[in-house]
Amino acid sequence: MLAQRSFHRALWCGAEFMLFIHPMWDHESQRIGKQKCTPVGYAIHVVADLLGFVGLLLLFGTLAALAYWGLSATFKASRLWLLALPFVLGVISEVLYHYSWKLALRNGFQYDSEQCEASWLEAGQRRSYKWNP
Repeated sequence: MLAQRSFHRALWCGAEFMLFIHPMWDHESQRIGKQKCTPVGYAIHVVADLLGFVGLLLLFGTLAALAYWGLSATFKASRLWLLALPFVLGVISEVLYHYSWKLALRNGFQYDSEQCEASWLEAGQRRSYKWNP
């Protein structure tokens, strides 16, 4: 019950839950800042984005296959379980995405959208990164 309450609290307190596609970076400084802050978290973020994209493609492919089987009169209701695969990938992607941000926040990651500057704590000192083209 406690896990369910915390899930609903996170859902309604501004946390973004999006299956398959996650929000883009606000600026290159945010992306590179996260990469410098937590390389493992950044790698998990990349894997989450890839899994989400594959899940979305798999959803379209599964729907197309089910439509084809339906139109060619070879549809079997037992194939409907295939629709679960893309959503499982989407949920895994979402969990990895939020875990990557949790790792960054654990390191004190902050992003100032007005200054386009990312900062984080490293060895007790605040480090920052600002992308200059």
